[in-house]
Amino acid sequence: MPRKGLKLGTPPPRKTGKSQPDSKPAGEPVKFMNVADNDKVQFNKRVSRSTADGYEMLAIKTRLKVPELLAEGLELLQEKYGKV
Repeated sequence: MPRKGLKLGTPPPRKTGKSQPDSKPAGEPVKFMNVADNDKVQFNKRVSRSTADGYEMLAIKTRLKVPELLAEGLELLQEKYGKV
């Protein structure tokens, strides 16, 4: 017996109007315009599930956010081992 696929709606129509007036002509490289106003960056490192859970629980307990805990941990490590 053949399976019947999901009955999905049709996709929305594509925009057919002209591109934005401030866009560059084709062929020119486009610079990334979404620049943050501050010096924060995303920090992606793999840790064990128990370490991640520990940070989450500590964040809840201290009412801090995980990035704030990481910053505090860095300060403590710098006190112990010196600044980098």
